Amino acid sequence: MGDASVLASPLAGLGVAIQRQSTTEQVAGALRDAILAGKIPPGTPLREVALAAELGVSRNTVREAARLLGGEGLVRHQMNRGIVVAEITAADVRDIYAARAAVEAAAAEALTVHRDPAIFQQLENLVGQIEDAFARGDVAGVLDGDRLFHATLVVAARSPRLTGFHTQLQHEQRLALSLAERSSRALGRSADDHRALLDALRGTPAQAKAQVSIHLQAGAAELLRLRDLLDQRKRREAADAGQHQR
Repeated sequence: MGDASVLASPLAGLGVAIQRQSTTEQVAGALRDAILAGKIPPGTPLREVALAAELGVSRNTVREAARLLGGEGLVRHQMNRGIVVAEITAADVRDIYAARAAVEAAAAEALTVHRDPAIFQQLENLVGQIEDAFARGDVAGVLDGDRLFHATLVVAARSPRLTGFHTQLQHEQRLALSLAERSSRALGRSADDHRALLDALRGTPAQAKAQVSIHLQAGAAELLRLRDLLDQRKRREAADAGQHQR
């Protein structure tokens, strides 16, 4: 009997029911999906009272959900405005891609060393999906495939911390792209270069890291161009609205 009491769980009898996902995480997930889908545009304030009423949760839950999203770079606190959806500037884009280059270069080097056949097969499948989506003019499909390709590459580094950091960077990148995804002409590419990247990953560490750098530099330039196009469109719309009001 003595031995049984020693082995008994210290949590026995507490009646604790562990939920797979907290209410805060569910609220954060709903807001994250809406932000990344462009339903809540950058610069939009997240009003605690209104969101709590709409979602049927407490203001504290909304506040904690916003804290989680802040850790992902999706929302920011602004003086006199409270929590707002983050606006990704040109400087942010350059910083995001510089950080991605460091992470993905480490992952590329790791993959050229251990050459995990499962990782290579996943990357091959994703390249096929991206090329099919590109041929159909499916911008959202191309961007989804691109995110999965690079996330899979980072898994090759076998570092949970690098994977977590890279996920945050991809969230911020998606925020910058969320409005552009609505346009089938937004990419402006004549071809997709993931096949060339995969070929380089099958080569030497130097070849792999060099192609990662080239690929991400092109991605940064593309995203900066899209930002400029969106800014130009906003300025034209504002000018047109001003003329109509006269």
